[in-house]
Amino acid sequence: MADFAPVSPRSSPVSQPTGSPILTAGGIVLAIGGLYFGRDIFVPFALAILLSFVLTPLVNFLGRWRLPRIAAVLIAVTLAFILITGVTFVVGRQLVQLANNLPSYQTTITQKIRSLQESAPGGGVLDNITRTIEDLGKDISGDEKKPEEAQPRLGAGPKSPEPVTVRLEAPRPKPLEIIRSVVGPLLAPLATAGLVVIFVIFVLLEREDLRDRFIKLAGAGDLQKSTQAINDATARVSRYLLMQLVVNLTYGIPIGIALYLIGVPNAPLWGLLAAVLRFIPYLGPFLAALFPIALAVAVDPGWTMLFWVVGVFLVAELISNNVVEPWLYGASTGLSSLAIIIAAIFWTMLWGPVGLFLATPLTVCAVVIGRYVPQLEFLGVLLGSDPVLAPEEQLYQRLLAGNLEEAVEIAEDYVDKYSSHDFYDNVAIPALRLAENDRQRSTTDTNYRRLVADTAISVVREVEDHVREKASSAAERGEDRTAERPPCVLCIAGRTELDHAAAEMMAQALKERSISTKVLPPIAVSQGALGQLGLEGVDVVCLSYLHPQPQVYARYILRRLRRRAPHVKLIVCSWNLAQGTQQTEELNKQMAADAVFASLQGCIKQVDEWMRRPASGSGTRPVVPDVRQEQVAALQSLGLGAAKGREFDEASKKIAQAFNVPIALVSLADDINPTQPDAIDLSQENQAINQAPHEEPLGAYVIAANEVLVAQDVTEDPRFADDPRVLEKGIRFYAGVPLRTSAGHVVGSLCIVDTQPREFMDRDRQRLEQMANDLMGHIESRATEPAVALSDSMGPSAASRP
Repeated sequence: MADFAPVSPRSSPVSQPTGSPILTAGGIVLAIGGLYFGRDIFVPFALAILLSFVLTPLVNFLGRWRLPRIAAVLIAVTLAFILITGVTFVVGRQLVQLANNLPSYQTTITQKIRSLQESAPGGGVLDNITRTIEDLGKDISGDEKKPEEAQPRLGAGPKSPEPVTVRLEAPRPKPLEIIRSVVGPLLAPLATAGLVVIFVIFVLLEREDLRDRFIKLAGAGDLQKSTQAINDATARVSRYLLMQLVVNLTYGIPIGIALYLIGVPNAPLWGLLAAVLRFIPYLGPFLAALFPIALAVAVDPGWTMLFWVVGVFLVAELISNNVVEPWLYGASTGLSSLAIIIAAIFWTMLWGPVGLFLATPLTVCAVVIGRYVPQLEFLGVLLGSDPVLAPEEQLYQRLLAGNLEEAVEIAEDYVDKYSSHDFYDNVAIPALRLAENDRQRSTTDTNYRRLVADTAISVVREVEDHVREKASSAAERGEDRTAERPPCVLCIAGRTELDHAAAEMMAQALKERSISTKVLPPIAVSQGALGQLGLEGVDVVCLSYLHPQPQVYARYILRRLRRRAPHVKLIVCSWNLAQGTQQTEELNKQMAADAVFASLQGCIKQVDEWMRRPASGSGTRPVVPDVRQEQVAALQSLGLGAAKGREFDEASKKIAQAFNVPIALVSLADDINPTQPDAIDLSQENQAINQAPHEEPLGAYVIAANEVLVAQDVTEDPRFADDPRVLEKGIRFYAGVPLRTSAGHVVGSLCIVDTQPREFMDRDRQRLEQMANDLMGHIESRATEPAVALSDSMGPSAASRP
């Protein structure tokens, strides 16, 4: 099997020759030449293919009645032949009747011309103009001789005799020549009709075999693409022919009836002609209206019939274009308006009037082929009606050009059709992703990034105004009240102006959910400004990143924010995840965030869920200053550190026994927030170390709050009910007190944990605080007397105290 494996394009440069565009262009030129010079064969075959599309449903219907395939095909072709013959007979009879009546219309036409001349302003103006033009023409051509040349000269000789006229008469034609001159012009249409009938019969009989041969010829081994191309072309052409036939009948039959009621002669002929000519795109209705209009002028002595005929065609065209076609056409043919006009001109030049009728279906087939054949993809791009650029690519192009007007138009159209959330999630943020990817690939020009970001922010402002205008007055008043509240969600740009634009989009989407927000630029989370970030009253912080690897930059910011405000929910919105890092759970573990999202919809849903929960009864949770260095200094002065945490095991066992709980923990600040440099280290080893989970997450709340923390049932406490770091450990009861030095620095926490909810009375709280004070007193005394064990600090009285 390896011998028959296709050669990879990378392994063999021969698979994509450099002259392939030239070969494709040459093939197209040869195909056009073959279509032109072989039109005597290709025109009947194309007509047969289109007729087979129309007759296939009838053949399938007859086949379901268990008729043999040959019988079903012959019956379908016979019915079609009878129908076409009947229509031809009606048209011929109407034409003969019209030809017989034409001499009687000459008098009416002459009278109308005379009436126009007489009714012209100025009286006889048309006659004077006509006479003047004729005289000028004679003077220019020299038809009138000068007077002196017209009279013979005096004294001239006798007049020469006029020449004898010689007339050559052709011999009388023979009967065979008469037959040839009459029948000859009819042979070509009859031969074409005969070829069409033969082709239709064989195409219907060998339909499956022809399809298989086409797949083998054009499929190049890809059965899926070939089958999709055939199905797509068949569906589009069949639907076009069927719907166009219905539209034309609903257009021609009412016109024929209306013309009959008006009194136009041969009304059935003009109705049928209108139905047939409407297959010609754009030009057909005008051609169909010319004949009845001319006949109305010739028949009616007045002008009433003319106005009625023009009105009938105008009304029929308006109803057909604006009512019937939108109702019947569930999907378009896939061609643009310009492509239809170009196709009509092209096929008319190739095949004459027949090509004008076949232009649209043949071009549909060409566009479908271009969608599935890479070498002919340009046909679908040039002739198709589908947008060649995705919505996000269209918006990105407008942002690159700084074209705010067109960018706003794209945004408002999408918002009206869907919603602002969908626009940001599916169009705007992907457009910013394209800009970030271009920035990653190119380092020469950086001005475009600011232009894209500024234009995108302006689009957000326009979309916000557009949504506000669409909202009701009550919603507007509610939005105003939301804007007056202090922000409870901070949307912060992670690194660049593009992140700032994405943060603006997220903030605007949250505002629509009545959630107050504030947007901060990337400078707000720089190393110098991060400690000054105002977090009072903030419940959620959303970091926005378009970088493919946001964990490298977000981890440091999240650590600092977690130390200052443990109660704040931290979200990282990664809009442009790198290849292989699509799992947001993995990123969540790496950055220790509360949630990581790659879509705006998921982020909004999570924030909305958090904000809708009732606030805890303890009031606003504190935001502690970033006093990390002071804590480290206090621990070092006491001779403590994360490595010495095991020395508290014996003391923890005595505390657990005193409260009858399975676990008691003494956690130091280094246990909860390991000491790390205030800089971003991109090495893989440091990244792996930073990914280690915190030992006890609840201890951070105790240290930050600097007060006793009790959760009798963690799952029902709104502060921790959605914290996976707490729930995954199986904690149901928690009580912790801070460990304070004599100088007032909180260096750790003492806590008891249970896997079942339980009550915790005031005397229990005081008892736990006393144990913490005794433990800290012994730690400080041990700094001068290291021989005393920590377990002795509790003493028997503390452990057995009721």
